[in-house]
Amino acid sequence: MLHGIIESMPKISIIVPIYNVETYLTQCLESIRVQTFKDWECLMFSDGSKDGSLDIMKSFAAKDDRFKVIDKKNEGYGATCNRGLEMAQGEWISIIEPDDFIDPNMYARLLGSASSTQGTVDIIKSSYWLFYDGHDGYKDALLTPNLSNMMPQRRTEFTLNEFAEPFYHHPSIWSAIYRKAFLNGDNKAGMTIRFKPIPGAGWTDNPFFAQTMVLADRISWLPGKYYYYRQTNPGASSLLKDYHMPFDRLREMRAFLDTQDISDDVRHAFYSREFDYITSVIGEFGFDDKDEEIRSLIREVFDSMDRKEVLLMLGRLRPEFVDYYLDFMGESYEIHPHERPVAPELSIVLLTKDARSWIVDAFEAYSKFKNLPCEFVIVDAGSQDSTVNVARQFAAKDKRFTVRELPSDATMTELVDEALATVRGTYTMFIPSHFVIGEKTLRAALAGARRTNSDIALLDIGNIHCDYLIEKLINKGYGTPESYMDAPENKRGPIYGPFAATDIPELAMASNRDYSWHKVYNTAFLKNHGFKADEHDIADNLLGLGAQALLATESLVFLDLKTDWDIRDIQRKQVGGAFWLSLEKIIPYTSEPETDIESVLAVGEMLHERGVYDTFEKSYLNMLLSSFMFGLQTRYTPERITEFLDTYLDKVAATLDIDKHGALYFYDTDAFNNFQKITFGGKRTLDLWLEERALADEDGIFGRDKALEEIHRSARFRIGENAVNTMKRFAPSSLVATAQEKARLLKRG
Repeated sequence: MLHGIIESMPKISIIVPIYNVETYLTQCLESIRVQTFKDWECLMFSDGSKDGSLDIMKSFAAKDDRFKVIDKKNEGYGATCNRGLEMAQGEWISIIEPDDFIDPNMYARLLGSASSTQGTVDIIKSSYWLFYDGHDGYKDALLTPNLSNMMPQRRTEFTLNEFAEPFYHHPSIWSAIYRKAFLNGDNKAGMTIRFKPIPGAGWTDNPFFAQTMVLADRISWLPGKYYYYRQTNPGASSLLKDYHMPFDRLREMRAFLDTQDISDDVRHAFYSREFDYITSVIGEFGFDDKDEEIRSLIREVFDSMDRKEVLLMLGRLRPEFVDYYLDFMGESYEIHPHERPVAPELSIVLLTKDARSWIVDAFEAYSKFKNLPCEFVIVDAGSQDSTVNVARQFAAKDKRFTVRELPSDATMTELVDEALATVRGTYTMFIPSHFVIGEKTLRAALAGARRTNSDIALLDIGNIHCDYLIEKLINKGYGTPESYMDAPENKRGPIYGPFAATDIPELAMASNRDYSWHKVYNTAFLKNHGFKADEHDIADNLLGLGAQALLATESLVFLDLKTDWDIRDIQRKQVGGAFWLSLEKIIPYTSEPETDIESVLAVGEMLHERGVYDTFEKSYLNMLLSSFMFGLQTRYTPERITEFLDTYLDKVAATLDIDKHGALYFYDTDAFNNFQKITFGGKRTLDLWLEERALADEDGIFGRDKALEEIHRSARFRIGENAVNTMKRFAPSSLVATAQEKARLLKRG
């Protein structure tokens, strides 16, 4: 024996609940053995381990009698820790998880803060390290947790009501030691504090954490990091299999807190924890909040919150948390009740998938429509967020909304088929879910489509090809040049058409992409011809469907809507960070939008198959050039740029054949010039083009930063900021909460 027999009670009892961790256990126990503070006992519990863990435990006990082996059947983390608390002889209790390890000075440092002049220290807590095992040639790595960043950088003493910050963060009960008498009932509630004896891990550290932090007379904080919390154990119990578990723990903590006199700050910190739990369930662990039982559990959590206090937390809660709360409770929806139209004239189709971050704003804008005889058909492709739930909320009150749900593997062809089987309007538009067109614009578009009785009406704001179109119309016997002359005071511009695609072959396919989704289709025309979306089509433009329709129509018109044009992109460009979870996590939006080049290439194949490629070659090649350059310009990482070029450049370059066609053949001069830059001279010119693009992006960022700086320096902003701060100091909290809610909703818009 290295230590000899302990004749008196040890200062610290260390509890280690062990289950099948032979890979890491030696490192853990060795880190305990070499502590510079010597007066401890280590209670090692084999919780039914079936690997070599028990042998490792026995080997440490054989060499050092401070280690004690308790072999028992499997009961779970909570029950095992409770056994340790009953057996412990020490004045202080420490709980160490067996796949982690500790600094040699941990107990010596912690015990240095065991006394106080203001009361009894019940908890001594420090920070910790996030530890990552090295692999594939990389060394072990450490990261600092948020707890360290937010807590004081000096030794501090407090109660939770005085300083609630620790309650916002990971329980990390293992980076603290607890006075045993405190756990046994010597606390302000006279309460014996124990773990929930739940099978498995069960998140039982959370109620224990809440009870100890709230009931402690004094908490001593040390900023040092003495505990190494391993993040790379594949056998760790972090995988959530039962979504009831976190909600059960929240319910237990809530019941306890309701019996205690806690500050608003503590209540806010607990609300933050509840939001984190919900995020974990539907973000990290991938459960679907469309599930009725999960929604009822989330509803239970949100119903328990004081709405005013949630709104007062806007400085602490991530914006998407507040948005999710308001959306879930239906309190941020401005839904205008409408009856289901008997015979809608316009059907607006919205194809959605994981669109919660912007869809509320889109639906809200459409629900405000008053004078447009329309319906809204939402066809969802298996969203895993709350998109469909939001849509149902709108459909329940505004009967113009209809929701159709398809599985996540539904093809674009199936989504469009479902939409066309559902729409009832005389005319149909497919509008991307992140765009909103104003009601006046749509009324003008509908009026133009009715007036011309066209199969397809393209929504225009002044066509740069108007001379070409007018020439074609005059050749067909429609009017004179003077009849197409516009006046500045006119609310509408000229209508160009009707055309068949073969009337304007140099423009037909290019207009398919230029006008993207800005098309009003005659519904009977679409249904009678049985047009199908191509499998490569994307929801933003449905180019395959559009090309089929353009080739078939004899009545295509361009509607110059002029001053009535009203459109806004409301999609949020939020990209999650690498190490935090977010309700936005599963939204597939990144800084690189979906490309349509596969759809464009498919259109080219269709033109060849129909034997009309030569007729439409010029307009098709312009379509291809625009699509390729958009795809390249919206790739930002070296890997994605390389992947895009490797996949498409050779094929596109051979098809465009710019040596043969020359600059005058292409309508988009910027796209043509940039294409020359990346294809002339190989990698060197490509690098120069990328450098040029980066400088342009940087100029844009500097310009925005300068504009923001000027706003913040303005007298108006400073006066307003002072007024807000004054209101926060002197106004009733209910008024502040209301103001913050309004501000949040405005920011979302």
